[in-house]
Amino acid sequence: FDNILMGGNSTCQSINTGGGCGGLGLDRVIVGAFLGGYIILYGQVQSWTPQLVTGPLKQTPPNKLVEILWGVINCLPTLVMAIVLTWSSAYEEYDLTTMMVWMIVVIVTFAIIFAINSSIHSFLVVKYAKSEKVAVSVGFYYMSNALGRLFGTLGSGILFTYVGDDLGEYAGNDAVSGLAACMLAGTLCSLLAAFITVFIEDQKAGLRCGSWLIVKGEDDEGVDDAEQEVDAKN
Repeated sequence: FDNILMGGNSTCQSINTGGGCGGLGLDRVIVGAFLGGYIILYGQVQSWTPQLVTGPLKQTPPNKLVEILWGVINCLPTLVMAIVLTWSSAYEEYDLTTMMVWMIVVIVTFAIIFAINSSIHSFLVVKYAKSEKVAVSVGFYYMSNALGRLFGTLGSGILFTYVGDDLGEYAGNDAVSGLAACMLAGTLCSLLAAFITVFIEDQKAGLRCGSWLIVKGEDDEGVDDAEQEVDAKN
């Protein structure tokens, strides 16, 4: 159908290759290429994180405070997208260009931040593993990772499908509300992960962001004491 019957007497235009109400109308090849680009970007950023991110910020080797910081930062793209999807006029008025720009910017930003988090996770899981159980700990980490992706896929599918008003037999539920719910759920999961990390005992090194000292570590306290002694002598 060119137009799909929605609730009441209203209709919406079907611009998608496979049919369906709304959407961005992108060809499946373009969507696949974008997903491939996402994976490439994610992998490259993950491998470059020590050289380009945590190294210059003096967060190498990372500790739990570094992960908490980046875990909280990881919440921002999905939170912003949830707000945009819920209240932006672009999604209310079906402004395709603005909708597409928002989606691309947020997804690319999330890919970069999430890849940085993944690089930090990969280091910490080995750091925290007992010397005689490194293989078991790493294996358990990737098993948990896969299980989380499975439940995330199922959960996001349920939210995307069933959240939002029912727009009729052919149109289904409001996909914008469903996508906003997925973004909000992702934000809450990232916050929960950052909160759980607080209980790990690994804060001796403190936390820096380049030249800024955010949380003082034991080594920083020693430097401060030495500087105070020098000042007292002078």
